[in-house]
Amino acid sequence: MDLEPEQRGTTSAQFRLDVSVSPGNAHQFDLWRFGLSSLVDMELLDTEARASFAMSMTSWQFADVAISFGSSSAATFERSRQTIARTGLDAISLLVYLVDGSLEIDGRETVLKSGDILFFDLTRRFKIRVPDFQSLSLLMPRALLAPFVPNIDALHGLILPNLSPLNAIVMAHLKTLLAEAPALAAQDIRTVARASAALIGAVAGAGVNGHSGVVQNTSFSSLPALRRLVDANLANPELGPEFLCRQLGMSRATLYRLFEQLGGVRRYIQQRRLMGAYQRLTDPVNASDRIGNIAARYGFGNDSAFSRAFRETYSMSPTDLREASREGKTAHLSHGKDSAFITMNRWLLGLDIAGR
Repeated sequence: MDLEPEQRGTTSAQFRLDVSVSPGNAHQFDLWRFGLSSLVDMELLDTEARASFAMSMTSWQFADVAISFGSSSAATFERSRQTIARTGLDAISLLVYLVDGSLEIDGRETVLKSGDILFFDLTRRFKIRVPDFQSLSLLMPRALLAPFVPNIDALHGLILPNLSPLNAIVMAHLKTLLAEAPALAAQDIRTVARASAALIGAVAGAGVNGHSGVVQNTSFSSLPALRRLVDANLANPELGPEFLCRQLGMSRATLYRLFEQLGGVRRYIQQRRLMGAYQRLTDPVNASDRIGNIAARYGFGNDSAFSRAFRETYSMSPTDLREASREGKTAHLSHGKDSAFITMNRWLLGLDIAGR
């Protein structure tokens, strides 16, 4: 299957990233791991593999959606509880590898076939092992896809097998989107993002109903309501397990079971609050807002507690982030001219939680 992107048109999408690691270049390898760190942790088999590692990727980011095509040496990619807590991404990822591999999800090992389309909920864990590969991926905020999927929490671990009709429909769209991304005009970007979500949501929903996935966990049926309730009450200092149980009439045991794969209810609430604060701090529209007011807006009654939690999550203070954003800089200034890797990392951390 040929996925090489076509270079067509002259009008750029929101922005394009090209990153690569030359074989044996230790500096570029470290930058690539940093760039990925908002999404997954990458590991290699041994030091010898690191010495010969190489990769290249082209990605277009537009309307809070990213589509990427690339190739890489063999690696293991894991989204762990720690990465979920640290990055707080609330997005859905579609991933296609043009090589056989293995997937570990919710404690279950599954064989991957070349061309399978995988769906991942980035608030939940997974681990992938693949030899040298080419890949195609799409990343979009949950809020963009949710209106088109009745039970979006059932998507995690869904596999659309290669050669199946549903796979063919989604693959054709991904390849078209990849080819047309360089030519998208500004006025078309959000229309295309929403149309992509509608198509993928319809096909993915059919896949879930047809039990095509490796994970079909009916215990997550109440999770969408819980997510909406959390997002609607981020400023409420009472937001917590007791509040959620009282509002939805469920037991604490049920609540904790629903949030177990998301790292726990309290951790999830804090992730959502910190993500909202991150967005507000980096939005020029809110440049005059006091940091204390932003902290209060997202449920932090104590400025020092907010700053401490923010620094632990994003490795910088709220003040440092705002200053870096105003100056058009990244907080990881030590990486200097290697800005493409840094831009990728920052874009992921600032992925729009509202799907605006």
